[in-house]
Amino acid sequence: IESRWRSDDPKEENLFFKFQSVTTRTMRSFRMAFPTTPWIFLYREPVEVMMSQLDVPKMSKANCVKSRNSSPMVRDVIRRSDYEASDFLDEEFCAIHLATLCSSAFENLEDSDGLGMAVNYHPELVHDFLDTIFPKHFHTPVDKAGRDRVLKISGTYSKNRGRHEEGGYKPDSEAKERNASEEIKDAAKLFLEPVYKQLQKSEYNIMPQSADGYDDDEEDEV
Repeated sequence: IESRWRSDDPKEENLFFKFQSVTTRTMRSFRMAFPTTPWIFLYREPVEVMMSQLDVPKMSKANCVKSRNSSPMVRDVIRRSDYEASDFLDEEFCAIHLATLCSSAFENLEDSDGLGMAVNYHPELVHDFLDTIFPKHFHTPVDKAGRDRVLKISGTYSKNRGRHEEGGYKPDSEAKERNASEEIKDAAKLFLEPVYKQLQKSEYNIMPQSADGYDDDEEDEV
């Protein structure tokens, strides 16, 4: 941590870490090491995140699928089901893997008394960071120069939300939903949607809301 903190700029006071998603399983250890440090968990609509995870030449080689051989949490879900591991599709293993990460994050959110916040990914996410996450959650004011840099890097025009610079970031949510196979949609609905709903409606969500697009009356079975 000290080596990361060192800087040639004496004005720098804050240090941010971005962890790979798999470290969500050990989030409690980080919280114990830094009990007063605010943190966020960035998550995404189930089908969209599965499409990103499975965007590889061979689906069986995707990280979320390979976890079936390495993750005790994934094996526990399989063990509690009425099926053998060989009965599950690659898409289902991916959804189960992602669900275990989200479940771990949700448990830590509920236990962190506001130090952790759930943040849903969407095209205008940069404004959530500038307007709420940086100043109110991380307690890190962002001046105009800093705001302009963030908006430029994100590819968003500061005076026109929704408009993106040519060659920069372009929203891909609609394309992912449109191109998703039925196997991906079914796996997302069965295994990943339940915890997605929990994150959406958590009191520790930056913008608590109902799970838009999902029927709370439907029962989810594993």
